[in-house]
Amino acid sequence: MKNLCNWLLILILIGTTACKDDNTPVELQAPVFELTDSIGQDRPVIVVPGETCQIKYLAEHINSITADNVPEGWQVNINEETTSIGITAPSASENVSKTFSLQLTAQGENRQTVTLSINFYLVTFDDPKGTFVLNEGNMTSENGSLLYITAEGYIVDNVYKRVNGTELGNVPQDMCQYNGKTYIISQNGNGNAMGAESDNDGMLVITDTRTLKKLKSYPKETLSPLDWPTHIAVIDEEHIYIRDNAGIWRMNENDASLTFIKGSEEAPKAPFAIVNGKVYTYYNQNFMTGLYEITPGNDQITNISVPFYSLYGITGIASAPDNCLWIMSTKFGGEISMNRYNPATQEDLERNYISEVPSVGSSGCAFATHGNTIYYASGTTIYRLDFRPDIDQGNKTPQDEILTDLSLLDEKAQIMYNGLGINPTTGYVYANTLKGVGPFYTTNQLWVFDFAGSTGTPLFKFENYTRFPAGFFFIPCAV
Repeated sequence: MKNLCNWLLILILIGTTACKDDNTPVELQAPVFELTDSIGQDRPVIVVPGETCQIKYLAEHINSITADNVPEGWQVNINEETTSIGITAPSASENVSKTFSLQLTAQGENRQTVTLSINFYLVTFDDPKGTFVLNEGNMTSENGSLLYITAEGYIVDNVYKRVNGTELGNVPQDMCQYNGKTYIISQNGNGNAMGAESDNDGMLVITDTRTLKKLKSYPKETLSPLDWPTHIAVIDEEHIYIRDNAGIWRMNENDASLTFIKGSEEAPKAPFAIVNGKVYTYYNQNFMTGLYEITPGNDQITNISVPFYSLYGITGIASAPDNCLWIMSTKFGGEISMNRYNPATQEDLERNYISEVPSVGSSGCAFATHGNTIYYASGTTIYRLDFRPDIDQGNKTPQDEILTDLSLLDEKAQIMYNGLGINPTTGYVYANTLKGVGPFYTTNQLWVFDFAGSTGTPLFKFENYTRFPAGFFFIPCAV
C-alpha cells in the first residue's frame, strides 16, 4: 500500500509539472531582416526603363514583408520562397517619378518591425546634362558599347545592351541625334577587323533618344557600299551623311539607299560640322586646303577655297556662334591658329594663336568648344583658349593657357585617347586616358572637369570603364 501511495504521488507531481510547462509562454525571437546583395550607400540602384532587378534578402522570425508608398509605374514583387525582391522600372513616360526610396517593412513574430530603405534612380538618355561615352571595343575580340554619365555623376555601364539585350556593332566611331532619334555608326558593323562575323546589331543603329530602345538597325550587307565608315551627320531622314574610306555618302533612312557625294574623295577622318542646315568638312591636298560644303538636295560637293590657308593644313573644324565655323590650322613655320570663319560670306573674321599642335586621335577630333572658349590637348596636357575677337590680328603671340597635365594627377594616365569633349549645357570638360595600348588599355581613366572651379582636381573620375573610347557625345550632339 505504501508503495502504491508513493507511485500515485509521483504521478500527481508529473502531471502538475506538465500542466505548468504547457502554460509557460514561448519566448519569441527578435526579427532579422537584411539585404544580402551589396547595395552601395553612396549611389542609388540605377535602372533603365522597363528593366527588372532582383535583390536578395535574409529573413528570420518574420511573419510578413510589405512594400510601402510605391510610386505609380514602379512594380515591386516580394517572393518569400526565393527570398528575393523584384523591382521593375516604369517606361520612360514623362510623368513617372525618376527617383524613389523603396521602404520595406518586415513584421516579426513578436509584432516587432524592421524597416529597410533602398534608393532607386530611373535613368533616361535625353538629359542635356548627361554624357555618352562611345566605346570602340577591341576590334578583333569584342563589340562596341555605350557608357552614360548622369548629371549627378553616376556612371552607367553598357547601357545599349541593358536596354536592348543586344550589342552595338564592331568599332563604333560616331553618333549624333536628330528629331528624337540617336544614330550610331560602326566601322565594321556585324563583322570584325579579321573578317569574322560578330553577333551584334550591325553597321548603323537608330534608337529612341529618350529610352535608347532600338528603332532600326542596318547590317553590313545592307550598307555594303560603305568601306570602314567613321563619321555621321543628320539633316533629316533623307539626308544622312556618312564619311568612309571612299568619301562621303548620303543615306536615305527610309529605303537604306546610298548615294555617293561627287567630289568628296578627300574628306578626312574627322567630325562633320553643321551650320545653317549645311554640312561641312575639309580637305588638305597638295599644299592646298579648303572646305567642303554639302547642301541637302545637291549630291555633290561645293568646294570653298580658303586662300589664307594655302600654306597651312587644317587640323579640324567645328560649328561656331553666329553661324560661323571654327577652323584650326597649322603652318610649316610652326604657327598654329584658331580662326573664326563665315562660310556664307567666305570671310575670315578673326584669328588667335595657340601654343601646341593638338593631339588628334583616330576620331579626328582636334578640339572642343563651348561658346568662344576652345579646349585642346597636346599629349596629356589640356589647354584653354578664351578666343578674343578684338585682338590685334598681327599679334602671333599664343593666347592659350595650360590648365592641367593628367599624367601628373595619375601616373597611370600615360596616353590621351581621342579628343576632349565639352557638355554644351554644363561646360564640363571630358577626357580619357590609358595606361597604354596592347594589354594595358583596360587600365584607364575617365576625367570630368569643371575648370571654372578647379584646374587641378576633377569633378568626377571613373577608372577602368572604357574600351578605346571614340569620343564624348551630348544632347544636343557635340564632340
